Amino acid sequence: MSNTELITQLYAAFASKNRQQLEQICSEDIIWKQNPGFPGGGIHQGVENIIKNVYEANAARWDSFSFKTEKITSLGDTVVVEGLYAVQSKKAKKTVQAQTVHIFNFNKQKVKSFQQYTDTKVLWDNFKGVETNETLL
Repeated sequence: MSNTELITQLYAAFASKNRQQLEQICSEDIIWKQNPGFPGGGIHQGVENIIKNVYEANAARWDSFSFKTEKITSLGDTVVVEGLYAVQSKKAKKTVQAQTVHIFNFNKQKVKSFQQYTDTKVLWDNFKGVETNETLL
C-alpha cells in the first residue's frame, strides 16, 4: 500500500474513531506537532495522547470541527496534505474555514511524525466568538 493510501486511511480512521486502525497505521512513538498558536496546540507522543489531547479536545472545544483534503502530494517517505478546517466554536454563530498543511513522515510504512501549519487567526476569532469576514462558509 502506498503512503498516500495510508494517509487516506488515517483520516478515515480518525473520522470513525477507529483506534485499532490508527495503531496499525502509526508507529508506537509517533510525534504529533500542532501549531503552538493553534487552539490546544502542542506536541503529543503516541496514539493515546493524540486521541485524548487532539481529537477529544477538539470535540470538546468546537461545536463542529472537520477537515477537507484538497491535495495530497507524496514525496518518498513524506506526504504533504493541503486542506481546510471548517470549525464553529460554542460561542460563534458562523462556521469558518482555515487553510492548513499537514506533513506526515513515514518509516517502514508507519506514520512516524505529523506537523501541522494552519492559519490560526480565524480559528481564534471564532473560538472567542468574534465576528469576522475572513473565510466564511
